[in-house]
Amino acid sequence: MALSAITVGIMPDVIGTDGTSLRRCVLAVSVIDDIDLTPGDDGVFVPDADGVLITWSMIRQVIGGQAPEGATARHRVATLLQLHRVAVDLGADAPATFRDALRLIALPPGHVDHLGPDWAVQTLPGGALELGYGVYGLLDEPDRCVPLAPSLAEQVGVTGLQTWASLREYTERMGALAAARLSRDGRQGVIRPVGGCDVLALLTSRTLRRHLAEGDGVGMRAVASPTRRRAWYDLRHMDPGFVQAAWHLTDEPDRGLEIPLLVTADEVAVPKQHRRGRHASR
Repeated sequence: MALSAITVGIMPDVIGTDGTSLRRCVLAVSVIDDIDLTPGDDGVFVPDADGVLITWSMIRQVIGGQAPEGATARHRVATLLQLHRVAVDLGADAPATFRDALRLIALPPGHVDHLGPDWAVQTLPGGALELGYGVYGLLDEPDRCVPLAPSLAEQVGVTGLQTWASLREYTERMGALAAARLSRDGRQGVIRPVGGCDVLALLTSRTLRRHLAEGDGVGMRAVASPTRRRAWYDLRHMDPGFVQAAWHLTDEPDRGLEIPLLVTADEVAVPKQHRRGRHASR
């Protein structure tokens, strides 16, 4: 599947409404992240033999409701452009490579990596986490999973009900593996990533949730995940201020939730007293 000369659904009013801000955002990303690109009237061209166009509507989609010149917008646009650069460099191998790297991402609404309602495929029961496509190991950090924008996911052919079902099945298996490891050495009370799935993604596994919820014999367990790389479930031996401190000290893309989650076999929820003003990423 060739990725050259791509144009997708240009939004006619983008340039007329906030085009200057979008251009500034893209140029800032180009300079800060050293990405070779050329802004044009219809979008951003990624250098290639035929010229690959990322339309302004695709850029606007990942920015969502964020200010185009803000740090969150720049972060999301940088990820989008970097993944497009990878796809361009891979050429005809892009679909297979992206499919092999495909992973489920679970994020709280408002997280810096959450690309909005078009990205979210499902909401996990309990409402604390929304699920969407991501790719693992394609950018500079080999252990990092980044969100895959819907426009690029469609271009490289990794969308569809069958693909999503396979992704959920893979994550379920990784969650079962995590549960087996906890049964073996669970006294540490720490959940770690498995198979390219971070700890929030692992919580989408019913097997892992059931293991955690039934561990105390009450059918529910408080799980603290201030970072996507670690979660703690033996909170009786943890300083209450640790979770918030760890959240604040973690880089925004790696943040989980500032408060512990309530996990049952069926859902992952934010405690009721925090639902109105729950925190994901600031």
